[in-house]
Amino acid sequence: MTTKLDPKLYPRRVRYAALLTVNVFVFMGNMYSSGIATGFGSMAMDLHVSYQKLADLISWSVLSMGLANLFWMPLALAFGKRPIVLISMAMFVAGIIWTVVAKDYNSLMGARVFASFGYGSIESLGPSILADMFYERNYSSAMAMYALFLSAGSQVGPVIAGYLVAARGWRWFFIVCLIVAAVNLVTTFFFLPETTYEPEFEEEQDGGEFPEKSDATHSHIESLAASTPTPPDQAQQFSYTDYWQGLFQVGISSEAKKKGVVRFLGYAAWLPIPMLLLPGVLLASMMYGVVLGAVVSISTLSSSIFSAPPYLFSSGALGLWTLGSFIGILVVAPLAGPLTDALSQFLRRRNRNVHKPEHRLPALVVPFCIAPVGLVVFGYTAAHQMHYALPALGSAMAAAGLTLVPSVMLSYVVDSYPHASGEALVLVNVSKNVVAFGLSKGSVDWMTQQGLARMFYEFAGIEWAVLALGAPLYFAGPWLRKRTGRFF
Repeated sequence: MTTKLDPKLYPRRVRYAALLTVNVFVFMGNMYSSGIATGFGSMAMDLHVSYQKLADLISWSVLSMGLANLFWMPLALAFGKRPIVLISMAMFVAGIIWTVVAKDYNSLMGARVFASFGYGSIESLGPSILADMFYERNYSSAMAMYALFLSAGSQVGPVIAGYLVAARGWRWFFIVCLIVAAVNLVTTFFFLPETTYEPEFEEEQDGGEFPEKSDATHSHIESLAASTPTPPDQAQQFSYTDYWQGLFQVGISSEAKKKGVVRFLGYAAWLPIPMLLLPGVLLASMMYGVVLGAVVSISTLSSSIFSAPPYLFSSGALGLWTLGSFIGILVVAPLAGPLTDALSQFLRRRNRNVHKPEHRLPALVVPFCIAPVGLVVFGYTAAHQMHYALPALGSAMAAAGLTLVPSVMLSYVVDSYPHASGEALVLVNVSKNVVAFGLSKGSVDWMTQQGLARMFYEFAGIEWAVLALGAPLYFAGPWLRKRTGRFF
């Protein structure tokens, strides 16, 4: 299914309405996944399970989100983004209903994995939809809003959950999630059009296959088209009649028709996997995953740490405490992108005005100096039962890495492999969740065996080691790209 008119030419109100539906979806997915951590005390008594098992509810949810990208993206390439978003959103709503009525721990685990798999589609399709609808000059702003909603879901969600759990019980948190997600499903049906656009000149080509270099040429053509000013008469081509009719149409992309749907789906599903062999993509996945794993671990352990003496936090107080990490994200969010761009431009000028993707990597010095230090601060102050503001400071510093690291590494990946950036970003989304799952899955046992302070010292060491790999990549990156770029 494709649209007749370039979505970038849609009226502003249409594009902003679509942006809002996507952002609400990504907010609710992260709120559903992470928010319940503040209700672990109530759930432990109700379900008669340990904190370790309750922590697994978040860990397996994170893994399910990541793996979902490999399933949903090929379907979206074949049938269009809109129908796949609606189907996955319906799956998310059905999973929340299952969560609300789950009678035991195993049923609850199945419900959360199912719902998270439905939500996972938007982590890859969201940025792709925004790229379809906004010109480059507005895309960064749209993505900034997307990133803010994504972070807010996982950081503000626990606050909402804390008060709901204290007032009505943990199931009411999921009931509220269900209400908002169901309303969002309805609004998405009406306000999210299909954004996959295939220009007419593509369809006029003779049925033969393009040579290998045509992908690069096509990407370059799209890039030029996106930056070309739109003639005034073209802006009048949008029709609300066509818009409403398009909401009820589903089709198959020209590429899927050409290759056959089954063959195309297999090809599209396999395409991102070999990119794990690219050092830049692998390192981006590791860095993003380690930072995410640290934040998830703090979230899952906070309930057991701060519900016990001397803190004795209620669910509501615990929710408020988690706002510290969101404040850390808000502080660095306006700086992350501009800092990376400014350093890149400075190094380009020093390199005779020749740009290299590696010019973005020195910005990793900032998260290197902030995020692991935050883990040390959190581990030391919480283990020594110091004032709760100090662990909150450590949590905020650790969470700042969630904005700083992706702003550097995702832009580096796109810059290094522009003609395969879509596949690379899908793989990064999958891999970072797998890495985060591996690190957070055993966080309760890790804390029990090593002690709270030592666990986070070790976690900080892992972060420092992985982030330090940016230095050899800075020097070896051009050689590595030259050796690997011709394969992608």
